[in-house]
Amino acid sequence: MSLLLLNSQKKIEEAELKYSTMEEVEAGIKLKTFGGLSVETTGTSIHIESTDVHVHEVVITEGVGEGNKYLYNLDSGTLIE
Repeated sequence: MSLLLLNSQKKIEEAELKYSTMEEVEAGIKLKTFGGLSVETTGTSIHIESTDVHVHEVVITEGVGEGNKYLYNLDSGTLIE
């Protein structure tokens, strides 16, 4: 792999948001989970000391479990525009 390609990949990785390092996120961010659920952030966040990550509360917006809330590592989801 060329050095140019490696540098490009590093810049892309650095540009990605890392929600697990953010102490808080705004409400209303829409994501699709790895399992296919459509969720939206509520604005509530919690720091998990044992793994040193921040997780954020989401609410299921459609389908099975609609309205249920749970804590989720947003880094594993896909943003919906």
